[in-house]
Amino acid sequence: MSKSNLLVVYHSQSGRNLRLAYAAARRAEAAGASVRLLRASDAGSRDVIWAEALLLIFPENFGQLPGALKDFLDRSFYPACARELILPYAAYLCTGNDGEGAVRALQRIAKGMVLKPVAEAIICKGPPQAEDFAGVEELAEAMVAGLEMGIY
Repeated sequence: MSKSNLLVVYHSQSGRNLRLAYAAARRAEAAGASVRLLRASDAGSRDVIWAEALLLIFPENFGQLPGALKDFLDRSFYPACARELILPYAAYLCTGNDGEGAVRALQRIAKGMVLKPVAEAIICKGPPQAEDFAGVEELAEAMVAGLEMGIY
């Protein structure tokens, strides 16, 4: 059986989302996936084309998506559409706010990009605790299992 390709894209300034992204990537690799863990500013359309699923980990900035994450999605939009990619995705936010504005913005972009949500966005408020790390690890493992079972 070939490995599933999971792209984990994150944005982090405080280090909170970075630590969550590393935890998710480690769990996905342990579950048997090939993982690309990339900062949003470093990820691009080649990574999206390689991926079979996308896990986005980021904060909410001023009630919206962080600019770097929006830039990643902007740069990936046309190449993904040209290849008629439909990628399953999930989002995990670690933020000081309620995260709702960022989730709404992501959902609008995802519809245009034909990203298919596989789970409700999960929002961690404040510094991540043990249960937040467990939550992002479980999400990553579930995404890998879904790919392996052909659910997405």
